Amino acid sequence: MIKLIIIYNWTFVKFLLEILMYRGCNKTALASQRQIADAFVLLLKERPYPSISISQICKTAGVSRQTFYSLFESKENIILYELSRKHHFIPGETCGKKAMDLKDLCQEYSSYIVEKKDFLSLLVRNDIIYLMHDCLCDSFSACSCFEPDRPDEYRSFMAEFLAGGLSAIARNYIVQGGKLSASELNELIYAMFSGRMLR
Repeated sequence: MIKLIIIYNWTFVKFLLEILMYRGCNKTALASQRQIADAFVLLLKERPYPSISISQICKTAGVSRQTFYSLFESKENIILYELSRKHHFIPGETCGKKAMDLKDLCQEYSSYIVEKKDFLSLLVRNDIIYLMHDCLCDSFSACSCFEPDRPDEYRSFMAEFLAGGLSAIARNYIVQGGKLSASELNELIYAMFSGRMLR
């Protein structure tokens, strides 16, 4: 029952993203989408997430509310779009292997966190880092080198587990001031996920 709920919920999230966010190829719409996302990130750097209105985003982006709502359903959709556009973690992107192992994952993710520290800080400061979980889960599910020999239902559980743990690690890294190097973070993540820390 739990397996079906997880798969159903993730399928439902993907379905919502498809219908709540523009996915076409119209150049003008795509340019407006980027303008809106850039304006929103700019506003997010200046003020707290809850205080940013759709009207402020539209004014800063130079688009109408009608344009906004034809491209995005909500501010959350803008963050998901921005995560997928500029700040997406793609497991296996640099390992070049048929199957990614835990060491590869830890190394890639620790580098990702350090590289994307500024954007992740915006998410943590505004208490919206939870949106990263969905993007990570999607990345693992779509990755051909992530547990390729496992059945999809196992991959789904593993993707949820890793997405939850890795997004929590990113949050804690930022909360702790982002002081660890990518190498130190790599060692820490590997120790946690390999079970070495539990011994």
